[in-house]
Amino acid sequence: MKLLIVILAATLLAGCNKKKFFDGPNTFSEDFESYSVIDDIVVEDDLLWSFFQQSYDENTITIDTNIYHSGGQSVRSYAIAPTGDGTSKASINKQHMAFWSGETVQVDFWVYLEGNDPMDWLFIFDIEEQTAVGAGPGMRLAIVENKILLEHKYLNPNVLQLGEGIEFPRDQWVNIRFESKLSQKKKGWVKVWQDGTLIIDQDKWKTLPKDILYFQQGTKEMYSQIEFGATANSDDNDVVIYVDDIDVSIAD
Repeated sequence: MKLLIVILAATLLAGCNKKKFFDGPNTFSEDFESYSVIDDIVVEDDLLWSFFQQSYDENTITIDTNIYHSGGQSVRSYAIAPTGDGTSKASINKQHMAFWSGETVQVDFWVYLEGNDPMDWLFIFDIEEQTAVGAGPGMRLAIVENKILLEHKYLNPNVLQLGEGIEFPRDQWVNIRFESKLSQKKKGWVKVWQDGTLIIDQDKWKTLPKDILYFQQGTKEMYSQIEFGATANSDDNDVVIYVDDIDVSIAD
């Protein structure tokens, strides 16, 4: 019976028009200025954000009016240090988007990391494919030894900064720009800028994992979810991070 279900699922996915079946927006902008409380950002049909991710009861996500990049508001994420296996999460997620192989996705956003505690393997941005449970393999930005690197949630090496790299400033707003040509072969590329300085530049790179069945955490030549905030805190310290002025688009 299980084999029959797998065969039917594979046949369905192979036979349908993926771009029609998994259609969604590929642009999105957010300045967090029009909300009174954080619950206001999640509405039906994913017109704004889709859900929050809080892996501990102590973790919080709030609209903040004290620290912001522009206007008068931002989103503040507080994630405690993980107390057991896994990571501590306090993030905002938008699903049912559609970034397809062959396209160049551009994500520009501002982040503010509070305090000077050591912070290794703090993830601040993910692009991936949503699944019924969790998320499928994708790419994400992490702060390791106080420098940004690119990590993959599939079998591809991490991408470090150019040269000696530059450190991630604390207690101030930092602009991050992520661009990637999506490809399941080594025809893609990834570039990351920090405050206008190119810090990651990797070409001839596989930026999408190979297709496998949806419920086995694969992709379909696309990504469909973006995530910001403390998308994963793996360190021994609590973290407070603010996010503001997000802009997502596809290059012409």
